[in-house]
Amino acid sequence: MELCCIYIETEKFKEVIDFYEKVFQIKGKVYTENRWIEFDFGSKLSIYNKKYDTELINKKKENTKFSQTYIENFKENRERPLNNIVTFNFYTKDLKKEQERIKKLNICKVTEIMYVNITEPYYYFNVYDPEGNTIEICGDDYK
Repeated sequence: MELCCIYIETEKFKEVIDFYEKVFQIKGKVYTENRWIEFDFGSKLSIYNKKYDTELINKKKENTKFSQTYIENFKENRERPLNNIVTFNFYTKDLKKEQERIKKLNICKVTEIMYVNITEPYYYFNVYDPEGNTIEICGDDYK
């Protein structure tokens, strides 16, 4: 087995895409207009617009785009609470510069640079996307 991608389910599609394009300074590649976009970092981080499927499912009773099992699972999963327990970890060479750049965007909460030294020195800060997902940006000693 191999990892295809990691994706975020969102109902704030345009807002989440805008956030990631600004933070990562790259444009995502659109696969399905208004439904799916991918950012390629060697591995893919994708954004999936749940509203797109909701609208298609609600349009007609006989749906040729989805199996009945998909529709039932989709509706069942819409009731579950959001669970933001995954952290996306990225590395940058200049940690302080990257933190300052993201702060200037004024699009999210940005923590101060933190330090942990369990097996080796580790410096990082966190930002949070519009859905509350944590993006941890780490780098070398920033002093």
